[in-house]
Amino acid sequence: MEKVIMQEEKIGEEKLKSKDYLKFLIPSVIGVFLFLFPIIKDGAVNIPLGYLIDFFKNLFKPFGMNVIYGVVLLSSFVTLGHKLFKFKVIKESKFWSGIFEVGIIGLIIRTLAIGFTIVLVLQPEGTLFEMVANGNTGFLAMDLMFTIFVTFFITCYAIPLISDYGIMDLTGTIFRGFTYPLFRLPGRSTVDLVTSWIGGNSTGILITIRQYVSAHYNAREAVVISTMFSAVSLPFCLVIANTLGVGEKFMIFYGILVLVGIISTVIMVRIPPLSTFDDSTYNGQPYQTDEIAPKGINKYAWAFRKSVIQARSGGSVKDVLIGGTKSYIDLFLSLAPTILTIAVVSLVLSEYTPIFRWISYPMGYYLQLLGVAEAFEAAPATIIGFADMFLPAIVASSIVSAKTRFIIGILSLVQIIYLSEMGAVLVGSKIPVNIKHLAVLFLQKTIIALPLIVLFTNIFSVY
Repeated sequence: MEKVIMQEEKIGEEKLKSKDYLKFLIPSVIGVFLFLFPIIKDGAVNIPLGYLIDFFKNLFKPFGMNVIYGVVLLSSFVTLGHKLFKFKVIKESKFWSGIFEVGIIGLIIRTLAIGFTIVLVLQPEGTLFEMVANGNTGFLAMDLMFTIFVTFFITCYAIPLISDYGIMDLTGTIFRGFTYPLFRLPGRSTVDLVTSWIGGNSTGILITIRQYVSAHYNAREAVVISTMFSAVSLPFCLVIANTLGVGEKFMIFYGILVLVGIISTVIMVRIPPLSTFDDSTYNGQPYQTDEIAPKGINKYAWAFRKSVIQARSGGSVKDVLIGGTKSYIDLFLSLAPTILTIAVVSLVLSEYTPIFRWISYPMGYYLQLLGVAEAFEAAPATIIGFADMFLPAIVASSIVSAKTRFIIGILSLVQIIYLSEMGAVLVGSKIPVNIKHLAVLFLQKTIIALPLIVLFTNIFSVY
């Protein structure tokens, strides 16, 4: 309590100079523009960061896949070598040990990653090899990985603009009255949530990971944000709608998507498993988020001063470049084998086994109970999205009922969690969530969201 009072007094008494305001304003304005400013181009909505990512995707395209193959092999072989020989340079470095010292599951994942990489590069003949090396499994996983790591390349250097120079502290105090009552999240998550919805899940997850590692989010907050808000970008929602032949209703489609996303999250943060995650911080650090203005002080003025003071501790351009490079190396070496292995396994299961059809059978009765036409034909599409978000649109595209396709399209985007991309990123990250958590949350979201989607589809008389 005394520490909080001393911090409040320091904020109120701190003398601010012109350079302090500039250090807050310049990076923050650039950061807000890059992450939150919507730009409409050729009928599509994106953020400047999204266009930067597209530019670098084209730039890296000729050699990007080979780099990813190389990183997967490097990370996996070094991990196996360290397990056998205990390399001194890794043991004595907190940075390298965090990447290469893994448990038994991590070791299995990286061993499988070596096998999958060899198959994808050499493309040997044989049924089992062809199950991995084709456009619907291994090569699709590689395309997703390419997008992820180009996104991370840009975002690792851009995130400090919105995380280290005060803008999240400013929004934290201003929007806490909205985010905490609804989602039990700190106000600073507003920037994270909006970026996730507008800019896409990879960008949002990276912000969440950074905020968790710096102890600005606790475990519960990080899990809620990453699993409930790290949605795909708005342009991809339009792609799904058009694939299902319901693009002419996109405004209603997206409106229901947002409404159901909010309502289902309000419910889920208050029940297990999300409510069971504790308030622990990464490595037991002191919790860094303080968003409640002292009594008798205008919260806007207090928030602004606090943000400017926070900006003082923001690094120089050199610090941002060094920190961004370290973050990218950490993410690339840690996540590349995990994403490849989980993505390939989940896509192979969806493509070559009936497992998703089997486990989706009860959903047919659920859809039938809700009055959804072609319930059992649509049932696999309610579950197969756990493997990849685009799969429900492919499965449901042959359904005759436009209304059913409309419902399935919204559900596939509300579910958010899918293993081929964001699920694999989360499992490989420092956020304390595993595949079991993701599976339970996916099913829970599906069960809660479906009646809401059907209800609003009927209310708005869609089809």
